Amino acid sequence: MRISLFSPPSQNILPMVPIFRDKGVQVDVNTVHPKCDFIMSTTQAWIHQLDSYHKVFPHIPIVSYVLDFYKTVWTAPNPHGYDWAMYKHYINKAVDVWCLSNEVKMRMGEEGIDLDKCSIIKIWARFFDYHGPITDERYVLKTIRPYVADKNYGWAEKACEELGIPLKSPNHKAPEEEYRKLLAQCSFMVCDYHETSTGGLGLMEGLRLGKISVISDSPYQGAHDYLGNKAICFDDNNYDDFKKVLKQVWENTPKLDLEKCKEFCDSHQTIEQNVDAIIERLNLLKQKGF
Repeated sequence: MRISLFSPPSQNILPMVPIFRDKGVQVDVNTVHPKCDFIMSTTQAWIHQLDSYHKVFPHIPIVSYVLDFYKTVWTAPNPHGYDWAMYKHYINKAVDVWCLSNEVKMRMGEEGIDLDKCSIIKIWARFFDYHGPITDERYVLKTIRPYVADKNYGWAEKACEELGIPLKSPNHKAPEEEYRKLLAQCSFMVCDYHETSTGGLGLMEGLRLGKISVISDSPYQGAHDYLGNKAICFDDNNYDDFKKVLKQVWENTPKLDLEKCKEFCDSHQTIEQNVDAIIERLNLLKQKGF
């Protein structure tokens, strides 16, 4: 099998490429081989390149691994100039659509995407063994990047300031070792947003180190699919409730069983299993004649 994979520099998608190759799948990145079996779209960032190649090779079926697609894409600031309309067009055109969580699948349905061709393939998390001390240095950690159009944007910053709680937000800019230290030494983590595909995989990485998260009870909060019941929820429509929950968790931070956290997180699919799930879907599509 041969696939043409479209992805920006990504810590979760591009590391799959050597795994695909090890499993006998030829992969071309951000280019299309004329004899490839599928074009695999994973991003809105390269959608114009995909569009150009599709016009040359319209017979090659497209599959779409949807990482992010929120209601707010139509109204949010768009500093990168993403063409969300064209991205949606190619999700519609895809013969198979893979969603990171129920949130993404639900949003696809609301955007008019045929749910019969949508399935959930969760993304792998970059778990690691931390070799330093896992401690509580009394700060809250927010690992997810800013979603400035989210209706709850700024809640964590506002509540922490009002409560006098230190908040750290590396915004994907911390060096790897510093990032791991931030996870290992935080009191707990927070994702205040109404809508995310996973809550930010830092929540999973932190849980494996015994760190609990505070998340919204919104049905559009994809973290529920990843954390299950191992999170503390606040009322998505009530800032005062968020602030109250944050204060309660700060003053009485739960101490989780580290071994049970590791066991739960280690049951999450690995990068190899993630690739296997994709290959399985592609083989099914080939059997159907695509």
